[in-house]
Amino acid sequence: MTPSILNLCARTKAHTLQRRQLAEACNRFNQWDDLLHQAEQQGMGPLLHRHLGAIEGELPTTFLRGLRFLSLRHQQANVLLMKSLHHVLSLLETAGIPSLVLKGAALCQTLYPEVGLRPMRDIDLLLAKEDVHYAHALLQKKGFLATAADISEDHFHLPPLYQKVDGMQVCVELHHGLFPDDPPYYKPLFFAELYQNALVFEVEGMMAYTLAAEEMLWHLYQHGFHAPLTYEPFRLISVADVVSLTEDNVEEIDWEKMAAIYPQLFRVLPLFHYITPWNDTVLTKIPSSKRASPTGVSEPFQGWPRLKLVRQREKGLLEIMRHTFFPSHWWLMLYYGNRGLFFIIWCRLIWHPMHILRWMKIYGYVFIEKKLPA
Repeated sequence: MTPSILNLCARTKAHTLQRRQLAEACNRFNQWDDLLHQAEQQGMGPLLHRHLGAIEGELPTTFLRGLRFLSLRHQQANVLLMKSLHHVLSLLETAGIPSLVLKGAALCQTLYPEVGLRPMRDIDLLLAKEDVHYAHALLQKKGFLATAADISEDHFHLPPLYQKVDGMQVCVELHHGLFPDDPPYYKPLFFAELYQNALVFEVEGMMAYTLAAEEMLWHLYQHGFHAPLTYEPFRLISVADVVSLTEDNVEEIDWEKMAAIYPQLFRVLPLFHYITPWNDTVLTKIPSSKRASPTGVSEPFQGWPRLKLVRQREKGLLEIMRHTFFPSHWWLMLYYGNRGLFFIIWCRLIWHPMHILRWMKIYGYVFIEKKLPA
């Protein structure tokens, strides 16, 4: 029941039917502590607070107090993050360094009606490769502290930078690429072209730039739902990002461009319908699906290497193998692309097992290197 309540809130705007469904779900619910925990874990606390405020009904006082606390905390944190973002953008602008604001730092200003509705962990900026090292050094001269993170030279972002803002530690990551270089199946996107097509918005009175809708959706999908298997599983706030951005820009999105340049994104959009239904306008733009709902909707990948073997010992070998080599049908289509039945069979029998074997090879090399004497 917990996921169904959060799924109903996975958009910035809810229509009357969704609000009625949310009220009915809450009336049948009784695990409020678990819902509060899941809302925070999924980045959905502020949105849940907003949507519950729009329905009638009596909910437990302690739950509402906890939800309001989470919402206020994210609101205050995001205000400080925007203050830091303004400072960083001012420094870069003075130095003549163009940048693009990524993910939550842009979405909380351009998509969500209130800055605190979209929880953020850090500030991500994309810069041209020829500018990123100079910008990294510049921010350190201006008071940001660099970590001693073990990040390779060809990683898609430099070591994180930290600065205290009104008592809160803010993290800034400077990227010179949108995606990791490994696995190698990411479509390369170049800063100059992205900047040329950028969307302009304001951060505390100054102009800032972010990805256009098509590129933002591609980035959100890749970062949230098609990341390397070692990354953390997707959260429902990533679903809210994709759904809300699509619905808010459905008439402005160049759907032919998306189908041609980002075909995998175009094909997987129908899969979000099973989590929180698309509105009628979006359904006229995306590929229609007459198949029954796939199994395991909203279940992330829970096998190795995402979860280390030591964390799964209580499952037993058969369960570990099942979660690793036989993930849910819904996740398989979302991760590898929704291209029809025969493609999914091929993914399940060939592509996904080969993907797991590739990670075994990578970990095997790392293990051997650690064992060999220097």
